Parts: sequence; structure tokens; C-alpha cells
Amino acid sequence: MISGENVEVYTGEQLEHRDFANAGDYLYFPAGVPHVAVNRGDTPAVFVAARTDPNEQESVVMRPELDEKVP
Repeated sequence: MISGENVEVYTGEQLEHRDFANAGDYLYFPAGVPHVAVNRGDTPAVFVAARTDPNEQESVVMRPELDEKVP
């Protein structure tokens, strides 16, 4: 993350793992692992994302059934 603090990051098949990310942190999500970042702060969180999948947009799977898992 380039800037931001205490951004909540949920990962796992049911988004069961919660961590916090701050400026300077490196985040890694293995391929196929559901994940979501939530910025509840008053200032924007800025990050750089990179994917190794050459078909990155085609391989994104939306999981709306997990929406209710994020408080």
C-alpha cells in the first residue's frame, strides 16, 4: 500500500480471515482466493496491484454470496 491506514482485508473461501493493512505493507493473495479490502477511514487508501494471470479480467469471478460475510 502506498498510503492509507487500518484498511480491513478479508481473505479465505468464506472471507474468514481478517487482517489490517497500512502504508508500506505488501499484500499477497494467492490465485483463486476470495479477497476484499475495506477502507472505513476518512482518507483514501492507495495501492498498486499486479496480477500474473495473462487473462486477468476474464478470470475474475465475482462472489456476491460473500457480500454478507463482510461486516
